[in-house]
Amino acid sequence: MRSAHPPAPRIELDGRSTTYRDLSHSLWQQMRASPNCGVSCYNHESMVMCNAHMLINNRLHDRLYGTGYAAANDAWLATVDTNLTVGGETGPLFFFGTQPNDTAPIPKNRALGADIWSLFLMSAVVPDRVRTWFAAWRDNIIEDGETAHVAVADWERDAEFSSDELASAWAFCLAQELGDTELAQRLARYLAPCVHAGSERDPYIAGLYLLGHHLQPGAFGRLVTGG
Repeated sequence: MRSAHPPAPRIELDGRSTTYRDLSHSLWQQMRASPNCGVSCYNHESMVMCNAHMLINNRLHDRLYGTGYAAANDAWLATVDTNLTVGGETGPLFFFGTQPNDTAPIPKNRALGADIWSLFLMSAVVPDRVRTWFAAWRDNIIEDGETAHVAVADWERDAEFSSDELASAWAFCLAQELGDTELAQRLARYLAPCVHAGSERDPYIAGLYLLGHHLQPGAFGRLVTGG
């Protein structure tokens, strides 16, 4: 997996214009200034899945421009370890957001769909830690004969936050990245009918399904880190 295309010269959105370097610098500064060491999408709440993207961006920016932004990643990961990881043997692993300008979690915000999205993205930056997390989390995967899938909570489906198919597609990519071929094949067999039939969320599910089929163990991490 390789990309020969650097960031676009400018990012244009809703009449505003910036550069990738300026945007990355601004987000990195927000991480350093925030009490929870993360970036916030809204209401000063920092989400595990959003900051998983930030961990990746810091590493990529360092590779492209020789900065040291990834040094801030450890502080956010410490927030996840200390404050946003749920105890217990089953169910969601993370509280997926902090309270505003705080390290304390929002207790009601837990979701398997958020977990698996976050785990796949973080596998590119902290693969060993994700491997440990996933070893316990995979008990949430339902194996039924030749297939396997993730069953999200009803509220995730009703709010269109996630779905069984979308969460299973993230799990498929993660299993491929971690080299768990047998699990990946079971998840792929579950996803195939949905992808071939199409759905309202087809661009997301089909895109992850295609990505999973192209992933070799560790390929996503090498794409991000250059290793």
